[in-house]
Amino acid sequence: MRKAQALQVVGHAEPRSDGEEKVTGKAIYTVDIELPGMAHGKILRSPYAHARISRVDASKAQNLPGVFAVITRADQARLSMFGAAYKDQTIVAVDKARYAGDPVAAVAAVDEMTAEQALELIEVDYEELPAVTNIDEALAPGAALVHDASASGGEMMGQRYEAPKEFSGTNLCYRFSYTKGDVEEGFKSATHIFEDTFSFPRVQHFSMEPHATVARVDGDRITLWSGTQEPFTLREHLADIFHLSLNKIRIIVPYLGGGYGGKLAVKTEPLAAALSWKAKRPVRLAHSIEESFKTVTRHPSRVRIKTGVTKDGKLVARQCLIHMETGAYADAGPRVTQKAGYRCFGPYRLPHMKSDAYTVYTNTVPAGAYRGFGTLQVTWAYESQMDIIAEKLGIDPLEFRLKNLLKKGEAYTPGDTPVDCDLKAGLLRAAKEIGWSDKKKKNRGKGLAVCMKDGGGTYKVSSAAVKMNADGSVVLLTGTVEVGQGARTALSQVVAEELAVPFDAVSVAQLDTDVTPYDVNTNASSSTVVMGLAVQRAAQDLKRQLLRHAARLFKTKAERLVLSGGKVHGAKGQSLSFEELMQGVFLSNAGELIGRGAYQDIKSKKAALGSPTTFWEISWGAAEVEVDRDTGEIKLNKYVSLADVGQAIHPVLCEGQDEGGVMNAIGHSLLEEMVYKDGQLLNPNLVDYRVPSFHQLPKDFETILVESHNGPGPFGSKGTGEGGLLPVASAIANAVYRATGLRLYELPLTPERVWRGLQKIAVSTD
Repeated sequence: MRKAQALQVVGHAEPRSDGEEKVTGKAIYTVDIELPGMAHGKILRSPYAHARISRVDASKAQNLPGVFAVITRADQARLSMFGAAYKDQTIVAVDKARYAGDPVAAVAAVDEMTAEQALELIEVDYEELPAVTNIDEALAPGAALVHDASASGGEMMGQRYEAPKEFSGTNLCYRFSYTKGDVEEGFKSATHIFEDTFSFPRVQHFSMEPHATVARVDGDRITLWSGTQEPFTLREHLADIFHLSLNKIRIIVPYLGGGYGGKLAVKTEPLAAALSWKAKRPVRLAHSIEESFKTVTRHPSRVRIKTGVTKDGKLVARQCLIHMETGAYADAGPRVTQKAGYRCFGPYRLPHMKSDAYTVYTNTVPAGAYRGFGTLQVTWAYESQMDIIAEKLGIDPLEFRLKNLLKKGEAYTPGDTPVDCDLKAGLLRAAKEIGWSDKKKKNRGKGLAVCMKDGGGTYKVSSAAVKMNADGSVVLLTGTVEVGQGARTALSQVVAEELAVPFDAVSVAQLDTDVTPYDVNTNASSSTVVMGLAVQRAAQDLKRQLLRHAARLFKTKAERLVLSGGKVHGAKGQSLSFEELMQGVFLSNAGELIGRGAYQDIKSKKAALGSPTTFWEISWGAAEVEVDRDTGEIKLNKYVSLADVGQAIHPVLCEGQDEGGVMNAIGHSLLEEMVYKDGQLLNPNLVDYRVPSFHQLPKDFETILVESHNGPGPFGSKGTGEGGLLPVASAIANAVYRATGLRLYELPLTPERVWRGLQKIAVSTD
């Protein structure tokens, strides 16, 4: 690896490759796509949380002038069921609706107004059924079943997911269990045992761009323009649903206006394709904000955490019981649950571990992937409990953590990748920056948290190509989706660095599954490392070709040549520009050279998740809060976030990712919660559902990039898209406790919840 100071493009804040298009309004998103003869789709959704469908009559809608097609349950007969992990969904409800908002029918019409009018003409007879809308209701004896029969399992990122047979006749969907050592023996050896239960709310991704698809079906060929984070996996789902080979499905990905995991897997894209097939014309199906609220959420959860510790503050055992509420359909729920069950122990040395994590069906909006999925729910629990234990033992929370943190090179679990950074150094830096040892002020408190997750996704397959044109310009072909994180820019920097060309000599091709090399998906902070390595290897392959051709022209050995400034330089002072070299290779102003690169994780039976961790995504958070005891309002005076990035390919983008992650987490920590009553979602809009604004921005907000060049990615880089979220909730809650003595176990920490808690403390001390 080259030393950081030798890098010419990597490590510099180059202009975003997509910046000008976006700030000038020229950027094309899915909703901007216009095709000749395009119809507009609308979805009829169930008004009931749980209801059997006895009749659907769409004849009046079909006969309305301007209507081209109506999709009902009768159209499902020719199609297969689908889902990210389980095959438990249909394009529209067939036997019953499983949540308020479940698609029941869809219309394609000449315009949106006509489509809306047609929806009102569709007659549906419902038989309302008892509904279960939270974990307790779903697990109660004799509870109404969301699914009357178990769904068939499926493969998701190289792993097979199946519902255990004993879950038949229940609302349990999936189970993940992990054991190391003997947790019962561990508890016997403990001086103190702490057991606490924490809950995490249902929250929505709220991407600025709601879900949108434009579909065109020509014979047996389907083309989609889709705002998706995983076009190749979506292609596989559509091939299965419509019984087509992969080369009959084409996915083109314009810019995305945010994703955060909500545009992973398959949502209503099959419905758009079905409408186009039936209407015999292109169809645009674009959700409103409310419809996206009724499409996917983050998993609400309950985490019961039991920890044994010696009298001198040494952790000896931890047991976690986790329930993740996946809503009406599994979506990515089993994988989210698996991740929660594996990540729940924290970055600590624990001889004895045990977790049991369950996915639970309810009659609510399906929950799927969301930034850091499965992790936020458990970091909230274990980092809150670390402060609880420290308080009871009379140990400073910082010292308690330092005593138990894993060291660099230690194993999190047997068979997994060793810890790849200095956890203690980062925590000490966070404590210093927040002024941990400073004198305490009235109604103010400081909190710390350190969190770790397996980064990069478990078992990834990615590939890339780098093409040099006849004039020496370079085109990158990558399957990584630009969702606003700056991936195009960072990956272009990797190419420019390897080929020794200016950053602006590299362009990125439109993502199109017909021509773009395969990438499994854009998630899990994987782009910089996983796709980054594929891109780097493609650039290196092209570099070898350039040197080989130049060596022939210079009549020397390739090892004696170097690339610099867009030229090939020889040992004797001779040089050729890349354009001149291409003319020498092809003997004309024609031709191209293509380098190819790939990345594939390994599988291992020794690793708990089937593959060793690609890298550890580690973050430290420190918060200083001030609590208004009269209103319960929490003010964030200061927040410090440390991100272990290895090598920042683009420092400003890394800071933006980390700061955006912190603000995202401030949402579920202080404000955000989707509220249900009687099976109905009460706040699927931005009037009643609040997201963070400048008002919630910490007065003093600092991101520190920890660059130890310890990552497996290009030039020692690591991913950093999700880490910033992990410590936020617990750091704030720990600070609130130190300010007021109030310990809360349920998010969000709203003024009302804080105020009521403070009133209880006041009453108990009177």
